[in-house]
Amino acid sequence: MKSFIRLGATLGIAGSVFLAGLSGIGNLPGIGNLEAVALPQDQIVKKLQEVPVFTLTNPKGEFVVLSRKNNESKPISQVGFFISKQDAQKFLDNRLKKENPQLASTLQVRPLSLADYYKIVQESKKKSDSVIYTLVPSQAQVASATSMLNANGKKGEQFNGIPLFVPKFKKDNSYLTIPLAKGNERFIPFFFEKEQAVALLDQFKKAVPKEAENTEIQVVDLYGVMEALNSSTDPSINKIVLYPSRESISFIRSLTPNQSPSAAPAPKK
Repeated sequence: MKSFIRLGATLGIAGSVFLAGLSGIGNLPGIGNLEAVALPQDQIVKKLQEVPVFTLTNPKGEFVVLSRKNNESKPISQVGFFISKQDAQKFLDNRLKKENPQLASTLQVRPLSLADYYKIVQESKKKSDSVIYTLVPSQAQVASATSMLNANGKKGEQFNGIPLFVPKFKKDNSYLTIPLAKGNERFIPFFFEKEQAVALLDQFKKAVPKEAENTEIQVVDLYGVMEALNSSTDPSINKIVLYPSRESISFIRSLTPNQSPSAAPAPKK
């Protein structure tokens, strides 16, 4: 018997739902309206704590604020947090070292957690901080998400946001669940890599071949999921588990037991 949880309506609360995912939710930067809290903040932080993100810091451990102009030619101060450590390193090596080699030579890629990013954004809203804190997705996964949209009737549309990939059942709009520990409790995996979701779904198809035609991969926006964690009253929302990419899992395993990604001091402007 398949195990599943219906969350389509719950995630739909956060924004407009279309076949392959959610759109118009939590436009960058920020995480949308976080006033109504469904889960206690400590539970939200715990869910986000397992996912590393990567940013650039100076020798003092301070974020380095980069300036750019928006479409109206107005200056914007921005700090980038990368989902991929490799992308963060490439940004430092291939861009900053060319634009400002003196500054770039003093910078390093530093790991934090997605929970740290969340708390930084929350705190900046309280202080009306003018600095924009932006999550930068893996471009390879954005390409996969865009391809999925185009294949499902959204031709020419670009996926905007941080893609998460979720194995699901077509007929009842429910999600595949997995056990994380001993016992009967099951959880809904949201993957940062499409390949991880495909691998899990392939395992399920082999175990339950009669359900193969009833399954698919759905792509949703991380910001929409974070919005739902804050605003949905559906108890099933607590079943969501965020799975880091394989690159990030390797990074986590490389840490010594007393190491963990931690927040950096306030940004240096």
